[in-house]
Amino acid sequence: MRTWVKIGELEHRAYTKRCIILLAEAAISVTAAILAVVNAVQGDPENRVFTCVCTAVFMWVPHVLERAAKHRFSASQHAAYIVMLTGSAVIGSAFNVFNKVEWYDCLMHFVSGYAMMIFIMIPFCAVLERAEEDRRKGVPAVLILFLCSMGTAAVWEIMEFAADLLAGQASQGHVPPEIAAMLEEQGLTGIKAAWEGMKYVSVLDTDLDMLCHMGGTLLFCLHYALHLATGRNLGMGTLTADIRGADMNTAAREKLAVADDPAETE
Repeated sequence: MRTWVKIGELEHRAYTKRCIILLAEAAISVTAAILAVVNAVQGDPENRVFTCVCTAVFMWVPHVLERAAKHRFSASQHAAYIVMLTGSAVIGSAFNVFNKVEWYDCLMHFVSGYAMMIFIMIPFCAVLERAEEDRRKGVPAVLILFLCSMGTAAVWEIMEFAADLLAGQASQGHVPPEIAAMLEEQGLTGIKAAWEGMKYVSVLDTDLDMLCHMGGTLLFCLHYALHLATGRNLGMGTLTADIRGADMNTAAREKLAVADDPAETE
């Protein structure tokens, strides 16, 4: 059970991890805000101010969702979110590594394919817990997790397309200079120019992104399958326990136990 409790009522280990996560997220959010100012002052040919501002804000989205749903994400889920957002938005976009290192985009999509599974496991916690006792139940769970992960990859590519179209980004590739010049000569600007220009952008980036995401997802599935098949921890047992909140809601469970025990309430 992952009943909402105040941060001060978390079990000691969960409280420590929570504080570390908060400090890391605050540091990254502040760094992104500073980079937004620096890029705005120095000039912004790659439109990185947009990315930096979004990163500074989006770093706190998990906390907003937690308050709205009364459900705390686990430390591993926060860590996965930090890795994905920092690796792609800060290192990849703000520091322009995506354009400087050819293979970095593929690396981040591979990492995201693995990390995204940590979030997708949330609604399957009960199934995964039963799979620890009956390994056969883990087989359909792995298949469903894989398909859900590939669905998120498709959504991500749609988000990249929308960012390129509406916010002047180049997530799916740059429009060839000669095409951009031609569109400018035709007097096309804004979304209309972006729409026409994207017709000349190769689909190779999208294909590679999906394949790399699938590779990371398959690695996670193999990791989980080996954990079930061997009965060994292999790090996956610790991860699934963390996602289930095994050390997160000690205080909540104690309160429920007291409320359910007539002897304690008298």
